[in-house]
Amino acid sequence: TQTATQTHEVRMPMYLPTFKPATGCTNASDFIVRCFVARLRSGITVVKHGRSRWCKSRLRILHVHSDGRSLTWKPALGEPSSSKRPPKLDLSTCVEVRHAWSPDPLNPMFTGTPILRQKCEAPNAHKSFALVFPKRTVDITAVTADQCKVLMEGFSALCFRLQVANLAGRGQGQGGKRGKSEDGQPDDRTTTASVTLTNTT
Repeated sequence: TQTATQTHEVRMPMYLPTFKPATGCTNASDFIVRCFVARLRSGITVVKHGRSRWCKSRLRILHVHSDGRSLTWKPALGEPSSSKRPPKLDLSTCVEVRHAWSPDPLNPMFTGTPILRQKCEAPNAHKSFALVFPKRTVDITAVTADQCKVLMEGFSALCFRLQVANLAGRGQGQGGKRGKSEDGQPDDRTTTASVTLTNTT
């Protein structure tokens, strides 16, 4: 039997000129976003492929900051720690969630991303994907194919909703000053939009 949540699920058409969800990901309901953010807050262990040619692929724990939009990661237990500051990537600026088998628009003859093609072994491609940002990619191999599906669906829904919230905030007379009101103070409207997406209570 279906629960009320399932029968009243909101399926938003995931179309934005600024964001491309993973192929087959069409559901950006509150339920999916909230569940995914809750899982990210507790940490999700994956294999992350380093951007440097000399950098090994390592187990990392993906984590989202309390703002519900900033992605970071840290070494998994037993992995060498880094002296570098942990990254903080704004998921509202993600332009695509791309599976390793999806076409690379910059190299139409290839799939995935340059890092996935270089670092991800062929037997793992089915459970690998990348978060594409304007100036970098975050290239990930999940532990299982199921985890990969959950991550791609979750990131697709979360990034989509964050961008919709950004656009809604801008449309309320902010004149392109994202997150700031006319007097230069942080504007509550954009934070409210993201809080409604990440409030897990």
